[in-house]
Amino acid sequence: MNEEKIINNKAWQNTNVWKRGLAMLLFGFIAGFVRFIITMISLFQFISLLFTEKPNFPLVKFGQSLNNYLYQINQFLTINSEIYPFPFADWPPTTAEVNLDIDDEANSDIIDDLNSDIDNTDDKI
Repeated sequence: MNEEKIINNKAWQNTNVWKRGLAMLLFGFIAGFVRFIITMISLFQFISLLFTEKPNFPLVKFGQSLNNYLYQINQFLTINSEIYPFPFADWPPTTAEVNLDIDDEANSDIIDDLNSDIDNTDDKI
């Protein structure tokens, strides 16, 4: 019984545990803000689809990046990762291709255009 009490007291006194808790609180608020930004991007993409019939490519890539960042935050918050997310680590990379479920030819052409834009953008970088 006394050993359990000593172990519990040590956990409460461990500064790394408290630092982790503060970081989790901070990243919880950041995750809420990132979800709001993703919602705004989705609304803008919908408006873009209404008027131009194709998505805004820079926002597609930024949305992918934000989703990867949100995934990193969730991994940290659920203690599946010990790596602190950005700004304590590098910004997560985006995927190189746009993968959407498509059934018709019109959408297939849009996806081909987006993927060729990705190739052209990667050449410029």
